[in-house]
Amino acid sequence: METFWESFRLDPRQPGHASMRASDADREIVRAMLGDAFADGRLTREEYDDRLNTLYGSRTLGEVSSLVTDLVPLYAPPMTPAPLLSADLRTRGARKWRKDVEGSFAAFLVPSIICTVIWIAATGRGFFWPAFPMLFLGINLIKTVVNRESVIEREVLRLEEQAAKDTAPELPAKRGDPGEAKEGR
Repeated sequence: METFWESFRLDPRQPGHASMRASDADREIVRAMLGDAFADGRLTREEYDDRLNTLYGSRTLGEVSSLVTDLVPLYAPPMTPAPLLSADLRTRGARKWRKDVEGSFAAFLVPSIICTVIWIAATGRGFFWPAFPMLFLGINLIKTVVNRESVIEREVLRLEEQAAKDTAPELPAKRGDPGEAKEGR
């Protein structure tokens, strides 16, 4: 819910901003939150009407924000993504393998049909030269089908690395970097 507080031009939770005059845009943000809370059943009709009347009579950001503090947490804890289960990762890996097989099959089928149509239109007899492109493209298709487990394992490893990178905390900047010393001179 941190995005709710970020939608204000000035953060009304800050003590220095509480005495600032509220704008119509600030009131509209709070009105939308009150409407959502009423629609969700978190406010009765009387509470909703009372808060709206108070909202339209408010002058400062402190008054405006006090109308929603029980509806929106003041500070939301940072969201951490749920760890992916290995079964889910394998399912996603299998999906990638199926996609690779479909791509290899299309790469085999389309040129094979085109070459065969050209062969039929040109002669229709004699040496069947489309067999060469079909052979090379067929080898790629068979290789993709046979390497199912290695494709799945590579995708699982990639997804695990991506998840680890997404959840790893950012490292603080090093102090005393020689590049910074040169810039300061």
